[in-house]
Amino acid sequence: MNLITRVGSYLVLGLALAAATGCYEIGHIGDTPGDIYGGKQESEIIGEVRWVDPRLREIEVRGDDGRVRSARYDNRTRVVYRRQEYSVTNLEPGDFVAMRIQQSTSGNPYTDLIRVRQSVQERGGMTTPRDRIARLDGTVEYVDSQRGLFELRDQYGKKVMVTLPYNARRSDVDRLRRLRSGDYIRVEGQFLNQDRFELAAFL
Repeated sequence: MNLITRVGSYLVLGLALAAATGCYEIGHIGDTPGDIYGGKQESEIIGEVRWVDPRLREIEVRGDDGRVRSARYDNRTRVVYRRQEYSVTNLEPGDFVAMRIQQSTSGNPYTDLIRVRQSVQERGGMTTPRDRIARLDGTVEYVDSQRGLFELRDQYGKKVMVTLPYNARRSDVDRLRRLRSGDYIRVEGQFLNQDRFELAAFL
């Protein structure tokens, strides 16, 4: 009788332990990052910008380890330099940056934040020559002084995004902050593409 009782007690104890272990395992399914949400893990790439492709919306960087890596960006990607925000297309080959990298839903690397640690000018380099100097005039549609840009509608009704470079003069930065929608202005600079213009000076 005592033997039967002990065997029964061990059986009950064993079942209880198995049940507890099962509950623990079930409760911890998906604790590993990415098991539920598809692996949205963050990393960082630090290195020198090689090029920015506005058409593909892709940026390529040579890392500290010598490896060349690329990542996609979009309109929400922030570029921060000296507490000011800029467009990704303001980046120049030779800029030294730290890119925060995430995996997109399709599994491709994507950057939502780029911090410029040193511009190519600060590193003693030269910017890549672009198209010749051009002039643009029109009416200001809106101004984003925080990001250092404004939209201009030219005499033909076409809208062009005008951005300040990293090394913009203090007078140009102050002028940008004074701009208001409806102002008619003339600027000088370079076209980065048909819809984006980098300002060299207000005229």
